[in-house]
Amino acid sequence: MIAPQNPGRYINTYVLRITILLTSVGILAFTEILERLDFMIYDKLSTFIPYSQDSDVVIIAIDDQSLGIIGRWPWPRDIHAAFINRMNLIDNQRLALDLLFSEPQSSNPHADQLLASAIASHGNIVLPLAPVSTAHTDSIHIVAPLPLFRNHAIMGHADVEIDSDGVVRRVFLNAGINSPTWPALAQALISPASAKQDFLREEDEKPSEQSKQWYRADEVLIPYLGRPGSFTQISYASVLFDDDILASLKDKTIIVGMTAAGIGTRFATPVSSLNHQFMSGAEWHANVYSMLQHDRAIHPVPNTWVVIISIAWIMLVLLGISLTKKNLTVPLLTLMSIIGIFSIYQLLKSVHVWIPPGAALLGTLAAYPLANWRHINQFVRSFLINKLRSSTALESIKDGVIITDANDLVVYVNKGAENILRTEFKHIKDRNLQQILHIHSNCASQPDKSAVNKILTRDPDKPGTLECNLKTRYGDERSIRITRNQLYDEQKMLIGSVIAITDLTDTIELAQQVAYQESYDALTKLPNRSKLLSQFDQMIQEAEDTGKTITVFFVALDNFKKINDAMGHQAGDKLLRMVSFRLFETVRHNDCIARWGGDEFIVLFNHLDNIDSSAEMAQQILDAVKQKFEIDGMEIFVAASIGISLYPNDGLVTETLLKRAETAMHTVKRDGGNRFEYYSPESSIAWTRDRLELEKELRTAILNDELQVFFQPIINAKTHQITRMEALVRWPHPTRGFLSPSEFIPLAEKVGLIEQLGELVLRMSCLSAYRLLQQGYQVNVAVNVNPRQLMNKNFLQTILKTLQDTQLPAGYLILEITESSIVNNIERVGIILKTLKQLDILIALDDFGTGYSSLTLLRELPIDILKIDKSFVRTLDQNQSDLTIVQAIIGLGNNMGLMVVAEGVETAEQNQILLQHQCYHQQGYYFSRPVPYNALVELMHAKNKSRTPARDLYGVAASSAIQTRKAIIRSDHQ
Repeated sequence: MIAPQNPGRYINTYVLRITILLTSVGILAFTEILERLDFMIYDKLSTFIPYSQDSDVVIIAIDDQSLGIIGRWPWPRDIHAAFINRMNLIDNQRLALDLLFSEPQSSNPHADQLLASAIASHGNIVLPLAPVSTAHTDSIHIVAPLPLFRNHAIMGHADVEIDSDGVVRRVFLNAGINSPTWPALAQALISPASAKQDFLREEDEKPSEQSKQWYRADEVLIPYLGRPGSFTQISYASVLFDDDILASLKDKTIIVGMTAAGIGTRFATPVSSLNHQFMSGAEWHANVYSMLQHDRAIHPVPNTWVVIISIAWIMLVLLGISLTKKNLTVPLLTLMSIIGIFSIYQLLKSVHVWIPPGAALLGTLAAYPLANWRHINQFVRSFLINKLRSSTALESIKDGVIITDANDLVVYVNKGAENILRTEFKHIKDRNLQQILHIHSNCASQPDKSAVNKILTRDPDKPGTLECNLKTRYGDERSIRITRNQLYDEQKMLIGSVIAITDLTDTIELAQQVAYQESYDALTKLPNRSKLLSQFDQMIQEAEDTGKTITVFFVALDNFKKINDAMGHQAGDKLLRMVSFRLFETVRHNDCIARWGGDEFIVLFNHLDNIDSSAEMAQQILDAVKQKFEIDGMEIFVAASIGISLYPNDGLVTETLLKRAETAMHTVKRDGGNRFEYYSPESSIAWTRDRLELEKELRTAILNDELQVFFQPIINAKTHQITRMEALVRWPHPTRGFLSPSEFIPLAEKVGLIEQLGELVLRMSCLSAYRLLQQGYQVNVAVNVNPRQLMNKNFLQTILKTLQDTQLPAGYLILEITESSIVNNIERVGIILKTLKQLDILIALDDFGTGYSSLTLLRELPIDILKIDKSFVRTLDQNQSDLTIVQAIIGLGNNMGLMVVAEGVETAEQNQILLQHQCYHQQGYYFSRPVPYNALVELMHAKNKSRTPARDLYGVAASSAIQTRKAIIRSDHQ
């Protein structure tokens, strides 16, 4: 080893390690991190302390024998009154009933009076009260005997503290709500006459929303006398009916409690590991009483003192190592640890003080790994492996274990075997194995019967494992796995057998339930998609051999959503169950019917040999479905759409056939539903592929900003000024050419892209208007708003953010809406439009005259501009009716103070007629087609330069403007 070049640094590192060690020990001692380790040490040490049996305490057990004699629990109160009166005959002075009499006996109120009189006559009866948690995590209330009983009794709390590992080691001698008011039941039993009694408040007995805490005080550890059964136990019925047994109880302390199987509470204690039996509540109170009576209570040292003692312990260890100048070895550490544990044991035994040594022991052991980390890794690994093995062994207790001798007589069974056999060890001890194991094979074959005989015989050459059925003493059957292995001594002589029994009943039932759920729909109980595909594959394999045709019906309900919307999903579920039942009744029982998902069902037939038979069956299903359903007292009518595909004509695999039947079903739905249709490959595939391709291309165009916004000027025909412009989106498709909105807007609406598209057009329009404004052109920009955009909850935020990002003043933005987007929800639209008006944004009503044209809209909504639809303007100079309508709209708008814009102006005659009727703002091909931004700028520049009408500007030979305008598609529409 190379010596350290810097001794001072080495010393500082050593001091740092010691500081870290002492700090870690202090933290571990103060916290509860090592609580389990301290519990294990305490449990082991406490079992080494011998205690003599306490013959002064007798447990009167409400056991199986008493239940068999007196009757099933609960007993009438006069039984307990008679018991207490018999205790008075022997002048008993200490009697505790570990029973909660918290409810009156409704069947015989007189019995409660008898019990109260008996309690009062005795004078020293101790009754329990217990804290109970409510729905509120920070509130509790007390369950106590009826006031009729507790007025003449001594109260003691029956609060049992269960440690984190599920073992009861301690008791709090005083506890209560918000203050430790009540003594423990055993403490009250020590001196009943002098026990402090505080009457319960009425609010403490009732659940409350107010925070009430259960406070505990005077914690002590319990030195148990021994394993469960250490105290004398006498049957309740024997005391009640046997005078000799009653006389033997004179001068005894009596504790009455439950010990019968399945009744009462049992606890795991440090001594439970001696015989794997839990301790009854009565015996637990007896241990606490004996502890207090003989002053054996073990007092745990407070955490602060544990920290001080643990650190002092480690410092003594380090000082001893330093003084002896010996290398720190494992034997030396082991010796130090043994000395420390022995000291703890002596304190526990002599002065009844418990100091948790876990932190100090780990600190002692940690002194070695500070110098050698490899050893500590090995130690930790070994410790974890041993802990894992111990846990595995404890878990295996659930299985049954039977040990027999060489003659196959039972010498031991564990609790697991008792539970499986529904019996107790005392009933089968020394009996032959074949007399207690009534097993039989699941099959009637001879080999299986032989395997049962091999398990039951003690032939050393026939060990093995068998899954079979076991009949218990109560006649019920359990599915088990039984394994038998022979035991030999050192001379290879057979000394017995070990039979391990695993109860598989719950596992098998769960597996069956899981298998059912994996294959069947939980709502309709029909086969689900997985089961259907499996059956379909099997039918196709059979059809390959037989040449049969398989007919696939894809059945979907029409407008099923209306049921859920109107009556709720619960009604929809009921309807689906009814429809599945009608489908099951309509088809043959050997036909395959399954739920595909939602309101869709699949029916498979292998007996419909021709088109006529399949059409007839489809019509039968349609007729069955459209009959009325009665749900929650209401008559419901639905229809169905059925798509049909055939094997092998329409496909050879399940996925293809189902997909094509679904395609046919969707074709029926598009045509109105309530009928059936066979799959047609020519019509469906071409349409579907084209639509999917166009949708994909539209998504890509929006993502990559491939769409363009054109602008059509709105002219003041009187002054020939460009006052406004309308933004119109165009899609320069790489293969289809320029696409107008009518060719892709409906698709965007259907696939949910309209909001994204509208936001893109709005942003590009506002940015263009701001750029014009920067060049001195104060022109408002009008942007069309789709109804879905308008009703979107984020519409206002989108408008505000766009204006903020583009820096366009709100007064330069016009939003064009249609009547169809208003009438469906005029109240909500009104709120949105009023909010926009507060921002100085202008609102235009587009295509006026073609929709509802309700004057209510003009009265209720903040409309600024009316746009006359081009269908009226186009025939203005030819149709007197259209002229009359246009005159009316112009007059209406002018009288209401609204700006009126005429769309679709294409001729000079239309322009002049509109001017004569005072419609000055006009828009159309007569002035300009929709043009890109650059062309619009050149138009405005040329207009300002030449001061000529805008329609002339369209023909100006400005070189760059002409080149731009030539790129415009002549078939473009507004």
